[in-house]
Parts: sequence; C-alpha cells; structure tokens
Amino acid sequence: MIVKLARPVQPRPWRALALASATITLASMPSFADAPSVALTKAAKMGATLWLAAGEGGEAGESGAVSDVSDDVAYLARLSIVEGHMVASLDLYAKGLVDEAIALSYHPEAEMMDEVRASLTAHAAADITPSMTAFSQALESGATADQARAALAGVQAAIAAAAAAEADEYRTRFDAVIALVRAAASEYADATEGGVVGDVMGFHEAHAFIEVARNLVSDLAATPDTQAAAQKVLAALQGADEAFDDMTTAAPEARDPAILLAVAAKVELAASSVR
Repeated sequence: MIVKLARPVQPRPWRALALASATITLASMPSFADAPSVALTKAAKMGATLWLAAGEGGEAGESGAVSDVSDDVAYLARLSIVEGHMVASLDLYAKGLVDEAIALSYHPEAEMMDEVRASLTAHAAADITPSMTAFSQALESGATADQARAALAGVQAAIAAAAAAEADEYRTRFDAVIALVRAAASEYADATEGGVVGDVMGFHEAHAFIEVARNLVSDLAATPDTQAAAQKVLAALQGADEAFDDMTTAAPEARDPAILLAVAAKVELAASSVR
C-alpha cells in the first residue's frame, strides 16, 4: 500500500508575467534593412518589453499561461506544460531529489488538471490522469531509473495521443510552443533571483519546458509545410542553453532571466510566417 505524504503542491504565483500575446505593430517593428541578426535582436528586445508590459496583473498558476490564447492553443499548451512537469520530475528523481520530484509530479493536479480534463473531453480525447498517477506512484514507490522512465513514457504517449486532435493545425501548434517557451521564461524568473536558484522545482520546470518545446518543433521540422519556420524556431531555442548551468548537477547556477524572455520573443518572430 502506498501512503502519500503531505507535499507542497500549491500553485506558485507568477511574477507579473501572464502569457498575453503582445502585438507588435508594423510601425514599431525594426527595419529589416538592418542585418538580419541585428533586426532579430531588436525585435526580440521589443517583444520582451511589450510582453512584460502586457503581463502586468496576470493570473496565478499555470492557468495564467493560457489565459489569453484560443481554446485550441490552450489545449495543446496545457498538455505540453503537464508533460514538462513530468519530465522535470524525472530529472529531479534521477538526481536524488526524490521529495521534490514527487511534489512536482503532483503540481498539475493542483494547478490545472480540471481545465485539462475539460478540454480533453471537448476534444474527445482520453483522460491522461491515470498515466500521471501511475508515474507519481512509481516515484513514490522507489522505482528504478528504468521503471521511472517507462512510467514517464506512458504519460508522454497519452499526451501525444491527446494532442493528435490538433496535429494538422500548424498555426495552433506553433502558438502552443510560443506559450510554452513563455511559460519557461516565467518559471525561470520566478525560481531565480540575483543569480541564485531559490526554487529548484521551478528551475527544472523551466528547463523541461524548453526541452518539450524543442521536441515539438523537431516534429514540425519534419513536415514540409512547416520545415523552414520550424528550423528558425529551433535556432532561436538554442539561445535558451545560455540560461542554464550544468543541468547534470542537483544545484545548477542561475543566469539572467532576460535570456529566456529574449528567446521567447525570437521564437515568436521566427514562427510568425506560419498561417
């Protein structure tokens, strides 16, 4: 019999970074007569600034990540955020941070699963909760590394099946990736201060969100219709590596949160050609 311990699963407030989609008008866009890299840098800084301004007073918890997007984008973004929690949990578990891993695996239930289950029903998709519960219970039972990875694979398979409902909606899929990268930037800013990681779970979440985003965009890069845009997004995502120290350690160092804000803006710019 598995006895669940009391764990801190209350949603963490987001630091004034709601994932509102900032609109950059043509008049304020940088001139692409500049060198491409210069123009991109200007746009990234501009997008980050507008996003921060639009994010004032945002909702708390993971639900804030999808408060200003369409239902279909919110559906895919929530699924990816759930997957990111589980990926981060496995990473923590592998590093011996077992309590943190288990606590993080339960965060989606406290923060967003009511909305996720409602959207799964609306999309005629199967409930992913049983696979999530199996994963959490595997961690609680002291699963081996292989057993934990197998349990995570079960969650990822359930999420992939649920996401298939929007598989051909390319604009929706790119917008969900943008929301996910912004969620990473928000979690990173919330988890760090002055170069110090104050919330190891949030820091690992941010890293996992970026990794899930890479995987999603890699799939889009394999599709002829979206290959060019996806390759640009993957290039933009490479900039996220600068934000993370050696993630093989249990206590990585923090960098400037503005790094991920700029990456989020570059990702949005790179994906802007998709219709």
